[in-house]
Amino acid sequence: MLKRSAFAIIALALLAACATTPQQRPDVSAGYESQRISDASGRPIQLDVWYPTMAAEQGHSYNFGMGSVAKGAPVTGDKLAVVVLSHGSMGAASNYSWIAEPLARHGYVVLGVSHFGESPVFGPATMNPANVAHFGDRTRDINAALDYLITTSTYASHIDPQRLGALGHSSGGATVLMLAGAGFSMADMRTYCAAARGADKGCQYPVGAPASDQAPIPSPTPIKAMVLMDPAAGPGFTQAGLQGLKTPALVIGSVDDDFLPFAAHAGRVSGLLGSAEAVKLAGGEGHFVYVDRCSLPINVMGVKLCTDRDGVDRDATHAKLVPEILSFFDRRLAN
Repeated sequence: MLKRSAFAIIALALLAACATTPQQRPDVSAGYESQRISDASGRPIQLDVWYPTMAAEQGHSYNFGMGSVAKGAPVTGDKLAVVVLSHGSMGAASNYSWIAEPLARHGYVVLGVSHFGESPVFGPATMNPANVAHFGDRTRDINAALDYLITTSTYASHIDPQRLGALGHSSGGATVLMLAGAGFSMADMRTYCAAARGADKGCQYPVGAPASDQAPIPSPTPIKAMVLMDPAAGPGFTQAGLQGLKTPALVIGSVDDDFLPFAAHAGRVSGLLGSAEAVKLAGGEGHFVYVDRCSLPINVMGVKLCTDRDGVDRDATHAKLVPEILSFFDRRLAN
């Protein structure tokens, strides 16, 4: 009798687990496609899309890091949840294949968006570091990309736009917060940077005159869950704007950050988002541990992009974070 009861409990637990994640397919491969679209004004937007497929993967170079995908393969599944991926300043969505590929293998469609004027995918001559403060452009690009994905792309018939998540690193984390509707004050950010410029490398980017068209624009489609990896622009988010935001959040931050002080950014954001789950990396991980393993000799404000501190294993850090992120989205985007 006791054995039968135990088996019954186990069976019920398994059924419950399956019921909460009906669309997850851990047995599939990661499909991948990149394409260029334009918004209504003609502004170009680069898309990197990862998605579940049954096709076999092959090694793939993202011209930054290496991955494994089935390029151009057919999509597997229906009513798939979507995760928007927003990159860090002066970066590209394809720099985050370490998390995009596992999400696709787990049954998600990942929409990576890279921004003209900031991302190297459009060519070095188009880049201007002052554009890192152009959150109006960033949010407009993502909203246009989402509209394309949902309405006219080849993925449209496979996705459930009501199950929308978002993931961002650094400026991408700030962008995700803005898309979710968090209140932001550029004036507060400028005031903070006037005093913290020496200690906060995010404040050392050149900033042009305030532009009236750079106010962030929230996503018309509600974001149901968000993952913020070492989010930037923390002091610019108002206390009321963060405390009033009810979107479930997972905030991941490096305690010994070598670029953005933890207390002002990831620590402040996670502390004011009352219901946020938090993961603190306290083993010397720096700000760029959240991008793909790479070997390029790139130096950002005196911090090496591809070289971590002694004792930090970037691959091991990614391996630790992947199940945390998958579990969060599974729980929050199940229905």
